[in-house]
Amino acid sequence: MPEAIKILCIDDEAMMLNAYKRVFRDTSKYDLSVVQFIQDYDPLDALENDIIICDQRMPGILGTEFFQVLNKLGYHGNKIICSAHADFDDIMNAFNHDFIDHFLNKTWSNQEIRSLVDSFHSDTELKSIHDNYSIEDVYLLADKAATSDIAINIQGETGTGKEVLTRYIHKQSTRSCGPCITVNCSTLTASLFESLMFGHKKGAFTGANQDHIGFYEAAHGGTLFLDEVVDIPVESQAKILRALQENVITRLGDTKDIHVDVRVISASVKPISSAVKDGHFREDLMYRLNVFPIHIPPLRERKSEIPGLLKHYLNAFNYHEEWGEINFDTGVQELLINYPWPGNIRELENTCNYLNVSLDQPLIQEKDLPKSILTSMDENNDLDGKDVKLSIEQSPQKSKLTVEQALEQSGNNKTKAAQLLGISRMTLWRQLNKDS
Repeated sequence: MPEAIKILCIDDEAMMLNAYKRVFRDTSKYDLSVVQFIQDYDPLDALENDIIICDQRMPGILGTEFFQVLNKLGYHGNKIICSAHADFDDIMNAFNHDFIDHFLNKTWSNQEIRSLVDSFHSDTELKSIHDNYSIEDVYLLADKAATSDIAINIQGETGTGKEVLTRYIHKQSTRSCGPCITVNCSTLTASLFESLMFGHKKGAFTGANQDHIGFYEAAHGGTLFLDEVVDIPVESQAKILRALQENVITRLGDTKDIHVDVRVISASVKPISSAVKDGHFREDLMYRLNVFPIHIPPLRERKSEIPGLLKHYLNAFNYHEEWGEINFDTGVQELLINYPWPGNIRELENTCNYLNVSLDQPLIQEKDLPKSILTSMDENNDLDGKDVKLSIEQSPQKSKLTVEQALEQSGNNKTKAAQLLGISRMTLWRQLNKDS
């Protein structure tokens, strides 16, 4: 069994510390310690932790200042700053000087913070799952790309793990000691994009009361991940192109060029070429970003990977230590393997979290699955095979014979057998269990 992740949470509010205790209560996975009065805390005691989550605004010191002290002491773990306030410039400066690895808004959900913490330590474990299955080629490409500063574009459906792959590439690269900054381009309006991406000078516009470092400059020496890259405003794409070509940026309201050493990884749900055809994306920028394309196949095309992922996330979210390992009732795991997973790994992860919360016993039965999954599978399968008139509404003996015939015709593929019978997989499983 792997060692528990050592986490230190620092906040001057007892309510927040109690929230951390609830989130990381699984002592088999997390070794949590909390500090409320940082003025009485010796920073040397923090060095043994794998991850430190620290509030930004505390009496007498900022979280970013505390992390600066830890850096001088030689701390090499993961540093997460948490804030409910608009401390953007302090936090961006901290990113720029490698004082922190990640910013988390104080309105975080339990799943968000747990997933973030797990992501820092699960890359190797998840890769070991993937290595046995069809996504191995994706990680082989990632390993090759990590050896250089080549621009990478990761294309895949929502929830396939594009950001996880980006973090993996960053950790495998020579830039692993630098920041890895994620920017969701779809959330940035055209009016704010250039200021947030490239920074601005004091007085550049109304409300610009001080110099401001942008995402691109903050990623100096590390990796900049541009998620939903096709949503970059058309009028700002030329500046991104210049930064990629010349490794320089200019802050809004300034004339001075700033040299930047940044490795750019972009991601999109659809190929960038489709946005170019629609006239929403510059073709020359596409060629700059898409030097090394990596496609992550959807989970429905990686069915052999699903059992390993289910086991991984069920254990990751196990709130019932006394249960030990959670298992599946007969046929339930195969139902999940054949479910199309439109939300991909993110949906699978959410489903495992849901199951861990809702279960009353360490055995997952068909009735325990989320209604959205049950409904979707019934609808999808009842639409298939309607032209085939094999009926299961017959005598038990003949019903069993018909099921056996369908299984034989489908090569024992239960999904295809259900389609031949004109019924849902659920109905087929019930019949099989009844017969057995």
